[in-house]
Amino acid sequence: CRGKPGIVVYPDGEDPRIVQAALRLQKNGIATPLLLGRPMAVRAIQQSLGLGGTLWSLDHRFGSILESNAAEYQRIQETAGKPVTEQQALEAVRCPLAAGAMMLRRGEAELGIAGNISSTADVLRAGLRIVGRREKGGTASRFFFMIAPGGENVYVFTDGAVVPEPSATQLAHIATGAGRVLESLMGIPARVALLSFSTKNSADHPRVRVVRDAVEEARRMAPDLCLDGELQFDAAIVPEVAAQKAPGSPVAGRANVFVFPSLDAGNISYKVAQRLCGYTALGPFLQGLAGGWHDLSRGCSADDVFKITVVGFGLQRVDNTAKTTSKGESQWMLSA
Repeated sequence: CRGKPGIVVYPDGEDPRIVQAALRLQKNGIATPLLLGRPMAVRAIQQSLGLGGTLWSLDHRFGSILESNAAEYQRIQETAGKPVTEQQALEAVRCPLAAGAMMLRRGEAELGIAGNISSTADVLRAGLRIVGRREKGGTASRFFFMIAPGGENVYVFTDGAVVPEPSATQLAHIATGAGRVLESLMGIPARVALLSFSTKNSADHPRVRVVRDAVEEARRMAPDLCLDGELQFDAAIVPEVAAQKAPGSPVAGRANVFVFPSLDAGNISYKVAQRLCGYTALGPFLQGLAGGWHDLSRGCSADDVFKITVVGFGLQRVDNTAKTTSKGESQWMLSA
C-alpha cells in the first residue's frame, strides 16, 4: 500500500472512528481517504478529537456531482430493465452509499468501505445495484480471515453474512472464490473443505446432497484448486479423525478454508471461534462484486476500520481488478 497509496472512499464519513482511521492511514502513507459528508462536520469531529492533519471530505448532495451521479444511476437502472425518473434518480444518489459506489464504479476510488453507520442490507444493496457483480450469474458472499490467538494459523470462514441457504452453484462460487483469495493474498496453497453434518456419505439428506453437488461444480469451475467434501468439521481439521472418516482425502485433516453450508452455520461458527476460542475475526470482506466494496460492523472500532482498509487494498491489488484514473481523482479533489 505504501508503494502505491490508493484512494478509499468512506460513505459513512461523519463518524469519529472513520476520522481517526483515515488520519492514521494518511499519516502512514497507506491511502488517500475521502470522507463523504459535510466538510464542516468532519472538521468539527477532527477538532473534538484533538487530531491534526487535513482530510478530504465531500458533500455529494449538491451541484454537478449530484447531477452526474443521478444521470449515471438512470443509465444503470435502464440497462437493468428498471428505469427510473430523473427525480427518483436524484433521490437515490443523495444516499452516501450510492455516491460512494458510483465513485468505485467510475474508478475514482479503488476501495469503498461503509457500514459503520449504515446497515449491512443497505451496503450490500448499493454494491449489487451500482458496483455490480464480477461475472454474470456470479454469487456475492462474505468471508472472514480467522487468525489463531498466537497468530500461527490463518483460516478463511465463508459465508458468514450474505446467502442464507445457498444452492449448489452458489456454494461452488463461494468455495472457489474463497480458495483463490487465500492463495493470492497469503501466498499459501488453499485446502478448501465444504462442510456438512455428514462426511463422505455417512448420512443422506437434501442439504447434504446440495454440498455434494457443490463439490462437483466447484471442481469443474476450478480443477486446479484443492477442495473436497462433504466433510464434518472434525474430519476437515483433525488428521486423526480424517484418517478414519475420509482416508485419502487431499483436504481432510488439513483444511484452511471452511465453506459452511448455510448462513446460520457460518455466522454462528465464526462468532463461537471469536468469543470462546480467542480467534481474531478480520472482516467480513465481500467477494463476487466487480470492485472493492466492503461492509463494516456497526460496532467496529477505528482500529477495525484501519485493518479492513489495508486488507481491502491487498485484496484489490492481487485481484487485479481495481482501476484508478487521474481524471477521476482530479474530479473529486477539485469538487472537495
